[in-house]
Amino acid sequence: MSTTPPRPARGRPASRARSTGPAPERSRGGRATAVAERERGHRRPVRTPTRGTGTGTGLDRLRILLVATMGAVLAGYTMLVPVAALLTGTGGVEVTADGALATAVPLWLAAHLIPVAVDGRPFGVLPLLPTLVVVALVAFCSRWAVLRLGGRVRHDAGAVVASQVGAAAAVAVLAGALLPRDMAVTAPWASMMGAGLVAGTAAGIGVVHACGAPAAWQRVLSGWPGAALAGARVAAAGLLLVAALVLTVALLASASDVADTAERIAPGAWAGFGVLVLSVGYLPNALVGALSWALGAGVSVGIARSGPFDAEPGPLPPFPPVAVLPVTTVPTAAVLVVLLPVVAGVLGGIACRRALGEDAPVVERVAAPATAAVVVAVGAAVPAALAGGALAGGPYDPVSFHPWAVLGCALLLVGIPAVLTCAGTELARHVPMGGTDRPRTAVDRARAARDRRRTPTVAELVERRRTAGAPVRRADATWDDDGEHGDVHPHRHAVSDEEPDGAGRTASRRGAADEGASERDRDRGDHVADRDHRADRAD
Repeated sequence: MSTTPPRPARGRPASRARSTGPAPERSRGGRATAVAERERGHRRPVRTPTRGTGTGTGLDRLRILLVATMGAVLAGYTMLVPVAALLTGTGGVEVTADGALATAVPLWLAAHLIPVAVDGRPFGVLPLLPTLVVVALVAFCSRWAVLRLGGRVRHDAGAVVASQVGAAAAVAVLAGALLPRDMAVTAPWASMMGAGLVAGTAAGIGVVHACGAPAAWQRVLSGWPGAALAGARVAAAGLLLVAALVLTVALLASASDVADTAERIAPGAWAGFGVLVLSVGYLPNALVGALSWALGAGVSVGIARSGPFDAEPGPLPPFPPVAVLPVTTVPTAAVLVVLLPVVAGVLGGIACRRALGEDAPVVERVAAPATAAVVVAVGAAVPAALAGGALAGGPYDPVSFHPWAVLGCALLLVGIPAVLTCAGTELARHVPMGGTDRPRTAVDRARAARDRRRTPTVAELVERRRTAGAPVRRADATWDDDGEHGDVHPHRHAVSDEEPDGAGRTASRRGAADEGASERDRDRGDHVADRDHRADRAD
């Protein structure tokens, strides 16, 4: 006997229908637990931004952008406060909290490459080390923000970069208004633009590092531009190594002058420590100067100038990094320093050649190292322009690293070796070397072999008879006893006009072939004469 399942009660869902069998015993605590579980199951989960998912409401996205932008601004300013207190204390001024906070404001502007005028005198030679720290900090905050927003280039990267640019520009204008009375920003619009450019560049670096290059960029970099980028990285690393080597040698060679200068301007250990901190802040500027010196552009401080080829004497500021410049005489062997950028260019060309492969066309082999040289030259000229500037309008004004000369010298000393290393052998094939006796290429050898295999035409036979005076017969034709022309074998005794052993042996074999042809002609003439003589005797 089959049993049918119980029908659910009318008006109730099937899941909530009561069973027709014996009901289980339920206590008050069990009923409360069931209700709590049912409510927990119907509760909507809270939407929170998760790394890489892109979830979150508009307020959540706004909160992440605010945390990233204000975190970068406040963290950068907070890091400069103890530095300002240290520099103030080593200068012999009493250190207070208000004084340290006030001194950190112009330092924050200097970190964003905003020149400040002190008592009406512009001061544009700004340390680049705080700028590098700010760039790293903004890049880190931007990377965190774009990952929290979802890591999508089109949807999240633009908002992160725009927020960093706007925050830096607004704070720069506010900081210019909060400067002490004896300080002022030379151009407020320039301060806003400068801070926005620094923050935007740093944010772009962080966003690209987090999200990767867009698909369009990846398609472009898959060809020879990718090889150019690889060569530019190698050449830039080589130039940085050259600058560090030149600066290290200069510091070792003038260690006594540097120590005397530091002791003269800062007697005592505490004051010397402050000068050391300030000198470390200008260490990237010294590297830029060493690179300009190694490229041949030189460094100018006021009327003084120093370079590997010549030097012009003049007063120098009492600052340890400047004491390494040879402004009186330049060693004779200093000219050899320009070979170091050439080595960097050769390494960049090797990197381009390896990235392109062996089957790359000549155009790409030229375009890749040339583009890499342009990128490296621009990358060297921009820091040279940022590292110098006005110096209070005194005898040491201005400090110049000659950015245009750095651009030209980098193009010549890096670009030409890179192009020759990457495409030198391919370019040499298209340049005629010597006269008509030059070695033939594979194409020429194939064409000569095809011409030898081809049967000569009637016009060619007539031309041979006219030039050589021989009968219009092929040189390798056979003659029978009756003097009749036998079977023709055009390649049986043919002599090649080209031998792989050199031009001398080719000429000798060609002469031997001509002599053999003359002997065959004489033999044929004697044979014809004997046949005529026998015919006359028979008559």
